[in-house]
Amino acid sequence: MTPSPRPPHVDTRPDSIVTTASEGESAPARGYLLDNARAEAGERFRWLAELFDGVTRGHFDRLGVKAGSRCWEVGAGGRSIPEALAAAVGPTGHVLATDIDPSWLNAGNGYEVRQHDVAADPAPEPGTFDLVHARLVLVHVPDRARALATMAAALRPGGWLLIEDADTALQPLACVDDSGPAQLRANRLRDAVRELLARRGADLRYGRTLPRALREAGLVDVAAAGSFPVGGLACDRLEASTIRHVRGELLEAGLTDDAEIDAHLAAIEAGELDLTLAPLISAWGRRPTENPQALD
Repeated sequence: MTPSPRPPHVDTRPDSIVTTASEGESAPARGYLLDNARAEAGERFRWLAELFDGVTRGHFDRLGVKAGSRCWEVGAGGRSIPEALAAAVGPTGHVLATDIDPSWLNAGNGYEVRQHDVAADPAPEPGTFDLVHARLVLVHVPDRARALATMAAALRPGGWLLIEDADTALQPLACVDDSGPAQLRANRLRDAVRELLARRGADLRYGRTLPRALREAGLVDVAAAGSFPVGGLACDRLEASTIRHVRGELLEAGLTDDAEIDAHLAAIEAGELDLTLAPLISAWGRRPTENPQALD
């Protein structure tokens, strides 16, 4: 597969969005903590791309994404994965990128954009996609089983569903080397963010359940792998943008104070921390070619 045509960048909202969504479709979910409405979302997209796009593109290659493939990117958020898929499938293929809030996407870069709520709306063009992919989406969706069934129904017989989600309970620390006060503070704040996520309905143990969930959705040839970045600029920048994104919610919930947040951001800027993330679990399964109607 051809890599993304340009390196990860700070996403900026396009001046206009071409979308085939009809009036009255779902607005951005009020319960989603890390919503797309804030400027920090673009920063987070950039650093998530830096950390995980190589992992994701490797799975695309192995699952056979090629010229002419039809792909649906669910909860796309930023532009890096839709652009990478568009480069891989070329002019004979098709890439659909959807999100509850698609305002960071740009339909002029070789892919179609639609507003779509995977937990509430029916599958677009069911039974037609060679690959359906979602990264860091379902962990935040209340009705995960319904969303998974919608994505499975969009696959053609033999098509692949690739779900990548975090398991923040499997590795809850911001600094696995909790050797000093700055590291302990970082871990306290990571606990506070996890608490906010749980209050919004996120399943902090969801990543480990993905293989079973794919089998229960009727898929076959299910397997999974994990990715666990530790340290470096991308981890630092992602942490800083996430803390800025949720600062107001942390303070309102009484989980920290301004002094602790400012000290943490200063420690990140000074390069004092070897920050890490929860493991990203990538799981994939194929729609069977025998009796594929069972997934409809």
